[in-house]
Amino acid sequence: MVYTTATNCMGLDMNATGAQISKLINESGLNDKQLGEIMHLSVQSINKWRHGHNLPDIENMFILSRILGKRVDDFLVPMATEQPILEVEIEAGQDPASMLRRLREYAVRLKAIFNYTLSDSPA
Repeated sequence: MVYTTATNCMGLDMNATGAQISKLINESGLNDKQLGEIMHLSVQSINKWRHGHNLPDIENMFILSRILGKRVDDFLVPMATEQPILEVEIEAGQDPASMLRRLREYAVRLKAIFNYTLSDSPA
């Protein structure tokens, strides 16, 4: 039997989301200055969104969606990796040393993914 605890869904792909925002703004025919004036934001803010250095907050994302006639979801690009973080296969009669070895492998994997060690856990 295999148990999977979660998938690696770290959120949005900032670069791809920025590129998507940029594409949709370009398709609208508005430039950064015009969009900034409509939204009462600086050209620098719009530029940061386009390059994935920053993303609009939820209110600005909603306003942007209304201005461009898009859904908020149209702007967002999730991370592409959907892989299990931890899988534990339990076999009947498995010896404790083998299970301990596997747990150590998982601890190494957790540290690599989350920069977390078992010694960092709360008391």
